[in-house]
Amino acid sequence: MVSDPSLSFKHAFVTGATGIVGVPLCRKLAEKSAKVTAFSRSAGEFEFPAGVEGVGGDILDKKSLRAATENSDVIFHVAAAVHGSAKSSEEFERVNVLGTENVIEIAKEIGAKLVYVSSVNVAGFRSGDLEDPYAATKSQAESLVEEAASAGLDAVVVRPATVFGAEPGRAGLIVDRLLSGSLKILPAPSRMISPVWSDDLADALIAAGNTGDRGSVYTVAGPSMTTGEFVASVCRARGLSKPLLSMPAWMIAIPLQIAWWLKGVTRWTPAVSVESLLHGSTHDGSSAARDLGIEYTPIEKIFS
Repeated sequence: MVSDPSLSFKHAFVTGATGIVGVPLCRKLAEKSAKVTAFSRSAGEFEFPAGVEGVGGDILDKKSLRAATENSDVIFHVAAAVHGSAKSSEEFERVNVLGTENVIEIAKEIGAKLVYVSSVNVAGFRSGDLEDPYAATKSQAESLVEEAASAGLDAVVVRPATVFGAEPGRAGLIVDRLLSGSLKILPAPSRMISPVWSDDLADALIAAGNTGDRGSVYTVAGPSMTTGEFVASVCRARGLSKPLLSMPAWMIAIPLQIAWWLKGVTRWTPAVSVESLLHGSTHDGSSAARDLGIEYTPIEKIFS
């Protein structure tokens, strides 16, 4: 197998390889004939495309992580605890902060470039608009990467906005429910977002690994629109029926706040914070598109 001559690396290591971002990233790397090691807790049970080796493991286990990264020259650190998957602040910190510390340590040991997948929520946290555990721990992890880059590690940060996919089961909550026909009530249709397709994000990550400048932070975000406009675009392109009803953000805010207050009892962390619901999440991804040489695919083309 001959690697794409445009790539500056030959062996990519991907954490969180079975998620909404990891799957298209591994596929696109394999299409470019890079050797890919796909690492996640469920990798041993997942069917990857040719050229991708799935390795089961946990980023909190440095021994297995170190063994799996052998001979890798770039690490794409995608794995993270997100709203809906982590049940406590401690779990967010273990996965997002301690896990990133482990990845940074091993990247230094083996001399690999590090591409860290952060979140636009970090900007919200640092501006004081977001205070949830996800935003806080992603900010801490990003600071660790920035410190390592300042100390000489070839590391870059990519901050994706609202990520969605087109493959059922890995398309994100709203799109998954649209594709299955189960989204009957659309929450917060006027909430502003900057959706980015997971395949476009994968292209951005590969470009960051290939030519991204050490210490750079790239915000990857598609054109901003309301959630209602996004859903309408998906429905038109795929020929789906739109949700029957809409529920404005103010109607959701109170029960959502109660759910956050009770998460210590229920052991369930809501998928979005009250602050994010009310403020929206709009970001400018034009600089990253220009610097990384990518384009954001129109929604109509993705789902047609």
